[in-house]
Amino acid sequence: MRNNRANFAQIIDVVNYLPERIVTNGSQSAGDDLGDDPFFRGVAERRFASPDHSSAELGALAVEKLLNRTGVAATDVDLIIYNCVFNDTFWPGIGPAVQKAVGADRAMILQVDTSCCSWLSGVRTAAAFIESGQHRNVVVLTVTNFVSRLPEFQKSSRSRVLGDGATATLLAPGEQTILSTYERSHGENYGLLRFEPDLVDGQFRQFWERGCGPITVNFTRESVDALRANAMRLVPEAVGVSLERAGLESRDVSLLITHQPNDEYLAEWRRRCGIEPPRAHDTLAKYGNLFAGSIPVTLADALDNSLVKPGDILALGTFSNGGDMVSAMTLRWPAARA
Repeated sequence: MRNNRANFAQIIDVVNYLPERIVTNGSQSAGDDLGDDPFFRGVAERRFASPDHSSAELGALAVEKLLNRTGVAATDVDLIIYNCVFNDTFWPGIGPAVQKAVGADRAMILQVDTSCCSWLSGVRTAAAFIESGQHRNVVVLTVTNFVSRLPEFQKSSRSRVLGDGATATLLAPGEQTILSTYERSHGENYGLLRFEPDLVDGQFRQFWERGCGPITVNFTRESVDALRANAMRLVPEAVGVSLERAGLESRDVSLLITHQPNDEYLAEWRRRCGIEPPRAHDTLAKYGNLFAGSIPVTLADALDNSLVKPGDILALGTFSNGGDMVSAMTLRWPAARA
């Protein structure tokens, strides 16, 4: 732990690591009547991690890429905050395995799980540790190793928007990057979207019970419609509140990056936020929905393609599950650290 106090937390860099295996949707067979719903459209191809990478391996590759690009030694990392879908075992999580693999001997580990909001929650948590003087170099890691591990679910057209990948973000004391944040839980929407075992011979067994079915996502027409209504309201509202807290308006935004469940959501969120192309960016068509990794994988892509310049205002927004959590953040992108 470091005692010197930092005025601000600066996002130093964001990288993504995408598995080598590319799966195109044109080669996938349809599996249910929900496949024609716009909720499951917009993805041309995705990446699958398993069985080529465990989640710990995927996370370590992302962190190593980040440290190599920023020049920060692994032994100078104080804290790794991570989110993973799925961990390699039910318990414990992959954090200590990643720490050991990259040689971050001094780093503490913290797992954050606010579902698809987890990267924004992790960045916010990292900034709090840095600005309180408790830590200096903090890595925020997301790992998505989900759809490639569910061969039964892959037979369904409901799986076609999901992809795998990892991202790593470095925060350290420096120039103010985070201008404002907004996070809120909406418990009234709990349970609308659930990952749980499928039926076996017409019977449902919980995931801890012997004989349970393979994990699936049990969408219905009703749940998709309710989820859509929640998402359309919550995300633009959160982005607007975050901009207002920063003393900014939608016209001030250089780039909008949101969660990317499907192309319908992206288009409508941009319209409602008043920030449409070319002031928006996504990677939906080539990477799909990576849950908590969707925003950082797209931000990393924007950085790699020189779409973000020092001083640019970035608006970020996402929601989790069926709308039980929502998160937004407004950034001013800093100059490169000397």
